[in-house]
Amino acid sequence: MSGAALDREAGAGAAVAAAVEHCVQLLRERLGRQLIGVVLTGSFARGEGTVVAVGGHLRVLGDIEFLVILPGRRDARALRPALARWSRQASRTLRERLRVEVEFGPAEESYLRRRARPSIFVHELRTHGRVVCGPPDLLARIPPFDAAQIPREDAVHLVFNRAIEQLEAWDRLDDLDDEALLDVAYQRLKLRLDLAGSVLAFAGRHVSSYAQRPRALAALLADTPALAARLPPTFGAAVEHAARAKLAPARDDLIPPDPPGGPRAWVRAEILRALPALTAVLRWELGCLLGGDAPLPELLDRWVRAQPWRRRARQWAKLALHPMPAPLPLSARRAVRLAARSTPRALTYAAGATACLALGGDGLARGATARLLPLGGPAPASAAEERAAITAFWRWCLRND
Repeated sequence: MSGAALDREAGAGAAVAAAVEHCVQLLRERLGRQLIGVVLTGSFARGEGTVVAVGGHLRVLGDIEFLVILPGRRDARALRPALARWSRQASRTLRERLRVEVEFGPAEESYLRRRARPSIFVHELRTHGRVVCGPPDLLARIPPFDAAQIPREDAVHLVFNRAIEQLEAWDRLDDLDDEALLDVAYQRLKLRLDLAGSVLAFAGRHVSSYAQRPRALAALLADTPALAARLPPTFGAAVEHAARAKLAPARDDLIPPDPPGGPRAWVRAEILRALPALTAVLRWELGCLLGGDAPLPELLDRWVRAQPWRRRARQWAKLALHPMPAPLPLSARRAVRLAARSTPRALTYAAGATACLALGGDGLARGATARLLPLGGPAPASAAEERAAITAFWRWCLRND
C-alpha cells in the first residue's frame, strides 16, 4: 500500500495493508465458496487515502471501501444485511491499531460483465480498483469506456450526495468528540475536491487524481466563462489547498489552532461558507441539463418532474423490494402519489438540496419531507427533525443501496 499521504505518517502504510488483509480474511471465512472476489475501491485503491496521527494512534479520514463480488443478484441482496454487520465488526476489531470505518458493498459477478454502465464509480473501479482477492483479471470483465462517456447526470448526483452529507455533518457536530470532529472537518476538503470533480465529469473531462484536479479545473474555468462567473472567485484556490491537504495532511489543515468560538463553531461556519460553491455548481449543471438558467428551487422542481417514466417505475419497484428494513415508517399512499411525480432518487436529492439551502435558518421545518418523501407518521416539527428524516431515508434508499 503506497501513496504520498500514507508516507507522511510512520507505520500508516503497514497499518492500512494489515487492515485490508484482515478484511479479506474475514470475508473468506464468512463467505467461503460464495466469495468470488474482493476489490479495494476509492482513494486507497489509488494510493491517495488520508491517514493522520491523533492521540498516539493512526486514524483514517474517510473510510476504506470494498466491493464484494458474489455469484448472483440473489446472493448480493440476501447478504447485504450481513455485510453491513461485518463492516461494523471489522471497524471495531481494527480499532486498536487503526481507527477506520470499513464498508463492504455487495455486487454480483454478472454486474461486472453486463450491468456496470458508464459512471464515475465504474470508471474509477475499472481504472483504479485493486483486486485483493479473486481472479486478477476480475475488473477486466467490465466493458471498457472513455471518461467522456460518463453521463452528465452522474456528475449531478455526486453534488446531491455531498449536499446531503453536509446535512448529516451539521447535526452531528455537537455530539462529536474532538477526534471525530476531524472527520467532519475533513469533509470540507473532500467537498471542494468533489465539486471540482463533478464539473469536470459533467464537462466530459473527468480526472481521477486529486493531485491533478486543480490544474484541470483551472483549464475548464478558462474555457467555460459561464461556470467561472457563477463560482466564488476563491474556489480555484480552495480546491488547490484541498488537494494539498488531502494528500499530505497536517492537523492545522483540518482545524486551525484555537479558532474563534471553538472548533465546532468554526466547522459549522465552514459548512455555511461552502454552500455558495455547492449551490453554484448545482445551478450551473441543472441549468445545462434543462436548457436554461433559473433560481435553484425552480430548477430542482423542473428536474424532479423531468425524470422519465420508465426510470420512475424501475426505481419505485426497486425501493419496494429493498432488502434492508426502512429506517422510518413509509406510507404506501404517499409513495403512489409521488411515483406519478418523479423517482425516489430525484425526490430525495431535491429534499436534501432544499434542506441545504435552509441551513442556518430559523429552525422551522420547510415541509420538504412531506412534499417529497414517501414517509408515514407526523411531519417533522423542526428543521433538525426534517434533516434527520432526509438523511436517514437517503442513507437507506441511495447511499447504502
